[in-house]
Amino acid sequence: MRDQVQAARFAYIIASLDPSGSVLDRFCEASRVMLGAEGTAITVYYGEPQRHTASSTSTLALMIEEAQEVAGEGPGFEAARTGHVVFADFGASEGTPWLALNDCVAKFGFAGTVLALPITAHGRRMGVLVAHTFAPSHAFDAAAAHYLAYALGPVLLDHISPEALEAELTEDWSSRAVVHQATGMLIFDLRISAEDALALLRAHAYATDSTLLEVAVQVVDKDLEFDNLSMEGD
Repeated sequence: MRDQVQAARFAYIIASLDPSGSVLDRFCEASRVMLGAEGTAITVYYGEPQRHTASSTSTLALMIEEAQEVAGEGPGFEAARTGHVVFADFGASEGTPWLALNDCVAKFGFAGTVLALPITAHGRRMGVLVAHTFAPSHAFDAAAAHYLAYALGPVLLDHISPEALEAELTEDWSSRAVVHQATGMLIFDLRISAEDALALLRAHAYATDSTLLEVAVQVVDKDLEFDNLSMEGD
């Protein structure tokens, strides 16, 4: 039930966003809203030479990522290395454990809280979502963070490797028909694009350790309704 609540919230937020731009940008902004953050950034290949920030919701979110890249350390690197959610309070009197990063961040006066969330797909760490608020010791939405850690995986898989996405979506014709039907239902119910509808199906499949077909069947059978926002806990 908790995953379904988060899925409904995520779908509702995405449906409210401007449909122009990329799916990744919309999912990055939806993640910001889900977490109750001031800004978010999604960076792929963390700690590797090809590292780059694929999407960010604000200039400050990008600056925090650039500061970590310059320092070569920080919550994003730690999340990528350990696979765990990492918090950093830059407003604390003792600073954070990352001295070089403290110096970099001090240059633009940020004194809020950062959450670094590893994003996983197919058991592989695809990237890191870094969110920030201006409040010290801010408590992010834990249930939303848990859902996003998996829901964002397929979107990054598409961004990094379209070939892997194509292989993932290869089904027999009967299975594809169910997925197409479920996609159409989401387009109609949520008034979103086909691209966003399929991304939501895949996001929920990853977050609940299901197959795309299993989630599609749930939608077609009305066992899973992304537009049902009256569920307990919302």
